[in-house]
Amino acid sequence: MSPHTPDSRLLAIGHRVRDARNRQGWNQDEFADRAGMHRAYIGMIENGRKDFRISTLYRLALALDVPVSALLP
Repeated sequence: MSPHTPDSRLLAIGHRVRDARNRQGWNQDEFADRAGMHRAYIGMIENGRKDFRISTLYRLALALDVPVSALLP
């Protein structure tokens, strides 16, 4: 896989993160602040362009107030 080609699993997680964020009514800046992450990093996750640790997935779920399983495909 090229570093510029999104992995389908990462893309699916990213879409779920974006959908959950949109349901909260937050833009990426607001969400990044709540999750303690940089907005650009959130953007890369939502676009499936960032491979990340499981601890990051937990931080995202906590900030979104959803179970981790809700973000998994």
